[in-house]
Amino acid sequence: MSETSAQKPAIQSLTLQSAAAIAIAVAAQRLGVALPEGAAQELAAAFIDLVVTLGLIGVAVGRARARTPIT
Repeated sequence: MSETSAQKPAIQSLTLQSAAAIAIAVAAQRLGVALPEGAAQELAAAFIDLVVTLGLIGVAVGRARARTPIT
């Protein structure tokens, strides 16, 4: 059974990954850095993974500091 776009998590969205890759490529070009083929896509995927991981750490810390149980 294939997933529809409504069932697919936003983090796996090709639009999100493409937008991040384009932003990285533009920033690198403005800084005068020549990226190898596919590097912008790899950096975008790594950046998205980093943001997700930091978000999960933030949630864990917040829950650890919470004074009331989740209801």
